[in-house]
Amino acid sequence: MDDLDFKTIGANIRKRRKALGITQEFIANKLDVNPSHISNIECGRANPSLTALVKIANILQCSVDCFISEEYTYKVGEDLEDGLEHRIMDKLKYCSTDKKYRVLKMIDLL
Repeated sequence: MDDLDFKTIGANIRKRRKALGITQEFIANKLDVNPSHISNIECGRANPSLTALVKIANILQCSVDCFISEEYTYKVGEDLEDGLEHRIMDKLKYCSTDKKYRVLKMIDLL
């Protein structure tokens, strides 16, 4: 996996903050940090810790996913489908030829 894109994460934080009409100073006060640190996070010049992201998300009344969702590369369901096909093939491996033909006919009917 590549490094997280903190510039995009910061932009997402800024977008949410502005949508709620909250200032950087308000967030900084809640986190007990300098307002310039919040600005640096939003501009991608500082990488917030997971703890800071959770605190910011709580202040902005959203989940951390709101900031990092674009970082996901996992496709929902891909592993499930691959796993299912693997399980089916595993079961068929130990079947007689006659049973395999019957299963094939059932699949054709679907």
